[in-house]
Amino acid sequence: MPISKADLPVSRRAFLRTAVGGALVLALAPWRLAAGASGGARDLVVVSNHGGGGSHGGPSVTLIDPGTLDVLATVPLAGAFSFPATRWDPKRDLIWSGFAEAGAVDAFRLSTGKRVAHVPTESNQNYTELTPDGSAVVVAARFRDRLLKVAADPAAADFGSVLARLDQPRGSQPCDVTVRSSGDYAYVPDRGTDTVTTLDVASFEVVSRVRVHRRGGPGPLEPYMATVSPTGNVLFVENAVVAGASQTGSESIFDLTDPERPREVARLSSVDGLGRMPLTSEITPDGRYGMVICRDSDEVSVVDTSTLKVVTNVTFPAGSHPVAGTFLYGDGGSTLFVPLPGRDAVAAVGVPDFRVRKLIPVGPRPVGVVFLEAPLPDRPQARVELGAALAEGRTFPAGCPDPCCGSV
Repeated sequence: MPISKADLPVSRRAFLRTAVGGALVLALAPWRLAAGASGGARDLVVVSNHGGGGSHGGPSVTLIDPGTLDVLATVPLAGAFSFPATRWDPKRDLIWSGFAEAGAVDAFRLSTGKRVAHVPTESNQNYTELTPDGSAVVVAARFRDRLLKVAADPAAADFGSVLARLDQPRGSQPCDVTVRSSGDYAYVPDRGTDTVTTLDVASFEVVSRVRVHRRGGPGPLEPYMATVSPTGNVLFVENAVVAGASQTGSESIFDLTDPERPREVARLSSVDGLGRMPLTSEITPDGRYGMVICRDSDEVSVVDTSTLKVVTNVTFPAGSHPVAGTFLYGDGGSTLFVPLPGRDAVAAVGVPDFRVRKLIPVGPRPVGVVFLEAPLPDRPQARVELGAALAEGRTFPAGCPDPCCGSV
């Protein structure tokens, strides 16, 4: 069932009473965090806080236990990330980011918080996805109209080097990349040419380009984010659908019976119950539901992939501005974690009941989230106030954009 705002702790009084036991959580002083009782890897939800790391003077990451939904630590990181697609290879403490520094793709170690790879792209927007075997990261460098394959195994001698480079048609603006769980093909929405490119990952050659047409009038459609189902049979693509100064957005759903030639089988919009400005999507591990994250209406629209219809919407507090999300594939995808940059929180959304299980206070302006299997870092925590905007929300200034998505 959809969630009403009355179901959530939106007021300051309710927040102080139920969310954090009467006080905002604050790391009052640095302290060292042990690697855990076993000293080994554990499941972690890693949230990128773009608002800075307090006295550490930089971005931070908040680490959440996906079982208890408790915050374990908030530690500094040398850069921020928005859409680090590591779902096929989470067993490492390495995080790739296309937004940490303009003109490059960077890799950071969670354990040390330091940057360990820097790959120039000449584009200030870059999107990444690891291959299932963890050997490479595929990069869409939007403003260079270029695709890259970068060596991603930190134990290999060529770690961080460019293995292949593929120039796309001028003005295509490849704006995301998503790789099949089989590792054979990747799909790239081309925002500038209204096409979806299918890429052979091994040969790093274009297999096909499918045009996505605007319906109901002239003008661009601007497909710009994409997610392929873990089952490999369906592809979700978010479209900006720019109409003058307004952006409403739509969702294109492609059948991948022939994985080399995606075929659009549905187009959803607000008329069909889709939220406003679909920004990205996650698909449940069994492929049954597509969870479309809609920034402007503060919700996740749930699409049944068998009927291709919106079956419900999970609503967050007003001004949450959700941007990204991640599943834990190891537990069957029982929870979707969605950062809410307008509320300094992460929403844990239960599946298949589609209700918010908990609003988890995290650091300032959380935007990116990734699931990793790694030890807890043994280093000082950041001095950040957790959940500072959860009770009443934050009003972002006009000049406070996310690199891809506009003001959040």
